[in-house]
Amino acid sequence: MTSVRMGFDVPQALTTDGFMALQVKTLTLLSPHGDLKVECTATASSDQQCVTELIAESFPNENPLKRNWQINSAHINLYYPPEPGKMRSKVITIEITRKGRLNLHKFDAKMQAQLESYLVTLGILDAGQTLSATEQQPGEDAFQSEPAFQE
Repeated sequence: MTSVRMGFDVPQALTTDGFMALQVKTLTLLSPHGDLKVECTATASSDQQCVTELIAESFPNENPLKRNWQINSAHINLYYPPEPGKMRSKVITIEITRKGRLNLHKFDAKMQAQLESYLVTLGILDAGQTLSATEQQPGEDAFQSEPAFQE
């Protein structure tokens, strides 16, 4: 998930696949010593600016993304242009964790393949790799399980 530190840069999504904007909406970060967890979310007033850019602007000298903080999870929004006569864009959200949990099972096969290709482009997934969707059981600790993939 290290590649998400710089945003979500997948030109194909904008030039070929019809999205008008890509945004890392939320990051959950863990301090180098593991004693502090922080969730950063870009608000609606950010005008679809990536949370990675907002963190860099807000913490120019203490940016946790440049100080070995681990990314535990990310929510990435992909925005389609609004339909004619509508003001709001349709949003596709990818949720991914360092432990390998991924929400692609919520999408049809075509969209799932498309989103997987973006994650391969970023180096989050290997070519041909897919992550199986397993729902966590109540009471199961996500931080106790082994990662499904390595950074």
